[in-house]
Amino acid sequence: MLIIIVSVAVVASIVLGVSIWFFVQQIERLRIGAVALIELSGTISYSGASLNIVSSGSITPSDVKYYVDQALSDPSIRAVVISINSPGGSAAASEEIYQLIKRLAESKPVVVYSPEVLASGGYYISLPAQKIVVNPHALVGSVGAVMEVVNIEDLLNKLGVNVTVLKSGVYKDITSPFRPLTQKEVEILQDIVNKTAQIFIERVREHRKISDSEVFQARIYLGEDAVKVGLADYVGTLDDAVNIARQLAGLSPQAPVVKIEKPKSLLQQLLGLDIEIKGVEIKIGGVSNMENGLSTEFVGKPLYLWIPSQS
Repeated sequence: MLIIIVSVAVVASIVLGVSIWFFVQQIERLRIGAVALIELSGTISYSGASLNIVSSGSITPSDVKYYVDQALSDPSIRAVVISINSPGGSAAASEEIYQLIKRLAESKPVVVYSPEVLASGGYYISLPAQKIVVNPHALVGSVGAVMEVVNIEDLLNKLGVNVTVLKSGVYKDITSPFRPLTQKEVEILQDIVNKTAQIFIERVREHRKISDSEVFQARIYLGEDAVKVGLADYVGTLDDAVNIARQLAGLSPQAPVVKIEKPKSLLQQLLGLDIEIKGVEIKIGGVSNMENGLSTEFVGKPLYLWIPSQS
């Protein structure tokens, strides 16, 4: 009985000690302030679909909202560094994330760092940041919009598959993969792409001082060149971005960095793996919906997406 009482007392003492240590750490962090680190990597989408070629992960508005809310609700966080590695993706999802990061930047200094790719929608969501730091080898830019429409009519004919579409209006099935686009439909979709790109261009002009018109031709730049044309502020490392964030917030050089992460699911905790269900691959006659790096979520929609040529 005595052994049990002693054991309980020891455990209680350990728990109390840990709780006191944690409380002291929180008070100290609140006193000196901290820099939050948010890591965003992959294709920008709503569902979590990703590109095979440029990136394997995904960035969703719901995930970013969680990170932003955490950073805003913690008074000890005085500045935020967002590491972005993305070729972009959905224009609509990029806009939602842009607005979330803009809300964060209006309350606390935000510095974006890119280790490899900060292109199209990936660049779009970085615009509200006070400073942008890029790796010298990072690919930056691709300011513009794109839309890809798939036509599998010939393939279905070879397979003996016939599709009948009943519609209420001539344009109801525009971007259908079962027939080619008409010239009028091409003009309609090109107008949508142009207007979507114009929103991007206006956002860039709002946040950055750009004089080189080639930037708005969707050109991609290497890190140092991106700084020269005004797309980024510095070539550097993640540590450089953290130090800039500390300076913007008036923190000491020793202010700690706190990484904000989403809680892992029970399955992830049990297996110790990062498991997520992404877009489903569908094959018709050996042709995949993931061909050219696009999943079905990205086909027939205006995108802020950099798509490297596969030719």
